[in-house]
Amino acid sequence: MGAEFLSVRIKCHMSEILDHPDASHAESIVFPKGLPWANNYEGGNLLVAQVSKFDCGGIAISVCLSHKIGDGCSVLNFLNDWSRITRGRMTTTLAPNFVGDSIFSSNNYSPIIAPQLLSNVSECVQKRFIFPTTKLDALRAKVAAESGVENPTRAEVVSAPLFKCAIKAASSTTTSMLMRRPSKLVHFLNVRSMLKSRLPQSAIGNLLSIFSTTATNEQDIELPTLVRNLRKGVEVAYKKDQVEQNELILEVVESMRKGKKPFDDEYENVYACSNLCKYPDYNVDFG
Repeated sequence: MGAEFLSVRIKCHMSEILDHPDASHAESIVFPKGLPWANNYEGGNLLVAQVSKFDCGGIAISVCLSHKIGDGCSVLNFLNDWSRITRGRMTTTLAPNFVGDSIFSSNNYSPIIAPQLLSNVSECVQKRFIFPTTKLDALRAKVAAESGVENPTRAEVVSAPLFKCAIKAASSTTTSMLMRRPSKLVHFLNVRSMLKSRLPQSAIGNLLSIFSTTATNEQDIELPTLVRNLRKGVEVAYKKDQVEQNELILEVVESMRKGKKPFDDEYENVYACSNLCKYPDYNVDFG
């Protein structure tokens, strides 16, 4: 059960996939089949890795790790250890530091029954948007001047307009609909460096926290206001002495205790956002 490794040959050049405008096209070719998070997943493997070899000589390595083991940072740690072994750089036996239960104690939160989050893939849309560096820099400068936020991050100035567009689309651009049904943008945070006793980045587990910002009127979805509220949310999250005190985390835990989906509120639209900019996956060197 554990891990499944696949080596496949793809009869095309890598450029045909990288240049394809449909992101789901690339995923269907180079990403492992039978993903651990798939709704119909019955393989039992907690990790699936696939090496794809292209006609041009290019190679792609795809990895999917079940959230029963860890988060995105845990995947990166696994890749780094794997690559060091491949290059013969490991001088000691691997000893992954599984710390999840010491942070979010199952004794305190049990019994937690995680609901299965089903989705109808036929009703989902996957799109890729590319923000040119010059345009992104100009947007950061504009938002900084209008919001008073010093050095807004790429994640802040990209997620804000996407959130605004999503709200506009969902409410058919009517203010009355937005006022009647508030919208919440939830961001995920890696808490390894947030805890009072800092954890190494090599720690394995679901070491995540969240913060959110809520929009109830037209002013709330203006970019300067959105970015200012996002920055406040991050600052509040970092000031917490213990992750357990995070109100949103407790809201998630309480929902799971009751067998409900977190943030499943019929009177509120919830949008989730995760940022992978600081995860240096492409620096992994297999030799």
